[in-house]
Amino acid sequence: MSVAGLDAMAVEVTATFDNPIEAVWSVLSDVERMAGLGPEHYAARWDTPGPATGARFTGRNRIGDFEWEVPCLVTACRPPELIEWTVGTAPDHSSTWSYELRRAPGNRTVVVHRFAHGPGFSYVRQRVDADPRGAASIIERRSATLRSNMETTLAAVVPLLASAPGSAL
Repeated sequence: MSVAGLDAMAVEVTATFDNPIEAVWSVLSDVERMAGLGPEHYAARWDTPGPATGARFTGRNRIGDFEWEVPCLVTACRPPELIEWTVGTAPDHSSTWSYELRRAPGNRTVVVHRFAHGPGFSYVRQRVDADPRGAASIIERRSATLRSNMETTLAAVVPLLASAPGSAL
């Protein structure tokens, strides 16, 4: 697969919460609270006050014994509907992530969690460059892992919302 295929790598998952948008927003937009809810992202700290467009935070990730730290920049923040951030240093960030929230009937909230690869360095790009013939498989496996991790993360939000005001009983 070509680098263009890697640059088109994207994952999107959707979840519906039985909570009002403001309660869901308060959890999803707090990077320090979200850290540790998924299998890979285990720590984060705001480097500047957030959440707000232009805010910066540092994330720590781990797969097995391999750990890495990444600088992140909030590129869009529209409470309670959207938070988006890039990983790495612009303009060559490694990925863009976001949570888009929409009100749903019955005081519920639909969340679309997105990941888009590129345009800069990533460990996936490094693996694709080292094995161009295996690129499609590398990208497919990493996409599947990200999808599973994103679903796990959103599922882990449910208990945090259980005691939130307006939560379903």
